[in-house]
Amino acid sequence: MKKRTKKLFLFEEGFWASWVVAILFAAQIALFALVLARTMILRPFRDMISWIDAFLTAGRTGGVLVYLWAPHNEHHLVLIRLLTALDVSFFHASGIPFVVAATAAIVIAAVLILVELHRGAELPHSLRVLVLLGPMLLLTIGAAVDCSIPINTNYPLTVLFIVVALVLFDGEPERTGRTTARRAASLVAAALASLANAAGLVIWPVLLWSAWRGGAKRPWLLTVSAVGLIYCFVYVHDLPPIGADGSPTFFSADHVWKMTDYLLMYLGLPLSRAPALGVPARILGAVLLAAGIAAVWHDGRLPSPAVRLHRIAIGLIMAALAAAFLAAAGRADLQADVKVPVRYAIMLAPLHIGFLALALPYLAVRATSPQRQIVLLGSATLVAAALIALQIGEGRSAILASNAMVTTLDRYDAGIRDRTMQRLVFPNLATADRVLEALRCVNGVH
Repeated sequence: MKKRTKKLFLFEEGFWASWVVAILFAAQIALFALVLARTMILRPFRDMISWIDAFLTAGRTGGVLVYLWAPHNEHHLVLIRLLTALDVSFFHASGIPFVVAATAAIVIAAVLILVELHRGAELPHSLRVLVLLGPMLLLTIGAAVDCSIPINTNYPLTVLFIVVALVLFDGEPERTGRTTARRAASLVAAALASLANAAGLVIWPVLLWSAWRGGAKRPWLLTVSAVGLIYCFVYVHDLPPIGADGSPTFFSADHVWKMTDYLLMYLGLPLSRAPALGVPARILGAVLLAAGIAAVWHDGRLPSPAVRLHRIAIGLIMAALAAAFLAAAGRADLQADVKVPVRYAIMLAPLHIGFLALALPYLAVRATSPQRQIVLLGSATLVAAALIALQIGEGRSAILASNAMVTTLDRYDAGIRDRTMQRLVFPNLATADRVLEALRCVNGVH
């Protein structure tokens, strides 16, 4: 009788549901690692050829600072150029430093999110397993591919420094003797976010909002504002602004509609990558957009200071939405049809994690009975299972796409040249040949 009662107790407390969520979390990690290993492409192609060319010609075009700060499209890729120098100098341009840096960035970001959810959600012991959903939303197949392909390294690095900047900026309620140092480090992280991708500039207004909501005193609000404005001015002053061609069509009704469609498709990633799911993806994007705006609006009406996890959650939501608006303004015209690359999905993960961080404390307060806790754990199990199911299909597609890319690169390395290679290897194959030949000379391979 006692054994039966004990079994019933374990079931009623959601014991098995907790273990299922933990097992699904482990499966997600394994799937991430598998896809990372199976999609790794350790040879130069596309943007990496431009990066190598810039490094090899740096001595003729200027000094180290000129090389590091030279614009690449609308970005200052200082971190990418440092990784390129390391890669060419010590790893024969294999891409290994890029893969290591991107993977470390996404893992560190996932750990930081897990820690903040664990200490900020204030979940009862039986529900603490729910914090595992946070890293699961970040360690996705899209993130694995961004880590495995060197030319996508900038996205994991940007996400990491956005997370670090928000986590390090202490509010007044959690002030300690290290708060000043942590806030200064937060400003450094905010600057680093855009040195991998210009989308990282969104962290400056977000950080200012977070500082205000955290009850920071006026000197710190002025510091964040001044540093952010000066940094952004220095960053963009030699870059072409969005819509710089002066074309009146940029603000035409058709173009605004196309940017809106791009925005919704961006917010609907990764569903929007499947042509058959275009409508559901747009609906999902519209729901997330409305929910995000409503969350920020509601946050602005609440009394300050906000609790730490709530402040970080709103910051993540704001950063993801701002990056989405930037992508819609700057990328909608790249193709005739609205197609959003799946590599952008990692930039959307902070939005999902932000909603989770808002929901967990709310649910914890209301899950006061064992029955409600079982329902909540069961719901979390379904969410985790759905995430895994989506990742399996996406992982298979990613591996097949990677295999096809490797086949094309093998043909190129074998001396075969055709126009289909321009989309993968480099738009100008003659330039690619020149750069890779120069690289072979540097590496002592003839």
